[in-house]
Amino acid sequence: MTSNDIHLVGHLVLPATLHPVAGDEPTSKLHRRDLEQVQLNRLMVQLPRLLQEFPDPADLLSAFAGLADLIFDAAGPDDHDWITCQINAMLEARGILVR
Repeated sequence: MTSNDIHLVGHLVLPATLHPVAGDEPTSKLHRRDLEQVQLNRLMVQLPRLLQEFPDPADLLSAFAGLADLIFDAAGPDDHDWITCQINAMLEARGILVR
């Protein structure tokens, strides 16, 4: 037993078994997804403005891709497929991406 050990009602609880608090460990995957979803929501809100600003589909997709790349660049590689699905759904809902 060390000075960092904690006792709860007569039971020894090692600090390593406690849940982390904010700042104790890197951002969890769930928390990263929440942040990525916020970024995706912001991108979706910008889409109507982009449609007006760039009536040519090639220009629109180029501008959109530039913004989407910012989300990809900040994401971990294990989130890229999920982000791609979210972006494709966003574009399909607007009739921009047809599969």
